[in-house]
Amino acid sequence: PYPMRGRDFNAFASRNHVYFGRHEDGVLENRFSGNLIEVCPTGVFDDKTLMPHYVRKWDLQTAPSLCVHCSLGCNTIAGERRALLRRIMNRFNSRVNGYFLCDRGRFGYEVVNSDRRLRRLLARDRTGAPLAPVETGLVMQRLAPLLAASDAVIGIGSPRASLEANFALRTLVGPGRFHTGVAALDARLAESVLEILRQGPVGPASIADVEQADAVLILGEDLINPAPRLALAVRQALRQQPMQQADRLKIPRWDDAAVRNVTQTRQGPLFIALPGNGSELADVATETYYAAPDDLARFGF
Repeated sequence: PYPMRGRDFNAFASRNHVYFGRHEDGVLENRFSGNLIEVCPTGVFDDKTLMPHYVRKWDLQTAPSLCVHCSLGCNTIAGERRALLRRIMNRFNSRVNGYFLCDRGRFGYEVVNSDRRLRRLLARDRTGAPLAPVETGLVMQRLAPLLAASDAVIGIGSPRASLEANFALRTLVGPGRFHTGVAALDARLAESVLEILRQGPVGPASIADVEQADAVLILGEDLINPAPRLALAVRQALRQQPMQQADRLKIPRWDDAAVRNVTQTRQGPLFIALPGNGSELADVATETYYAAPDDLARFGF
């Protein structure tokens, strides 16, 4: 099969009849299957996560947002009704996620509605006393003298919290009393990554840059888990080298049928080196290399 199509959904044709679907029943397994809900013009595909708290879309209050489920920052639209987050939709950004959003970002919002979340401020009157609800104004009165002291309060952030939430906490307690919530070794590694991106010979690339790459090397990571949208960009990049044949024949790239007729099943080079013994991108990789982390580091150098 053509390497970019996937196996869940396809186009079938007989003479002048075209049918979009699949040749047998089954569960959609693609990490981006939720996009069918948005692109389908007839409403055939429904969002099951919306059904438990269904509301008409014109009754939703929506606002632009960013997905926090990985580091890519895909643009989203959050829909709320009566203090309940009910739907996440994709928001177009040409340099980040384009028209697509992964299923984790689209369907992973129910944690916001969880009953286990702390929805009121809690405080103790004294050491050892049970936590009890308290008004916001009273909490600020208690915090003011503590924050005025030089070392009385520290703030512990979280890598799972949004950038804005961590920044707000850091501003509240001060840079010297803020901890990222990341282990020391992981923090040093993150700092090394930032230093390499700032001072190294190759700068950071956007998702749009990855989609236009002529060749791809993935070193030490299975992209589909930490950054699904980036894995999709890699699959799109594999189309670039075969496209050059269409360019030489002066076939415009918007002429999809003619381009696919020329490129057939050819694809650009993709090399993967990672620990473990499998990757969802392995089916389209030119070459895969599985090794221990130290061996991967030597390979990279």
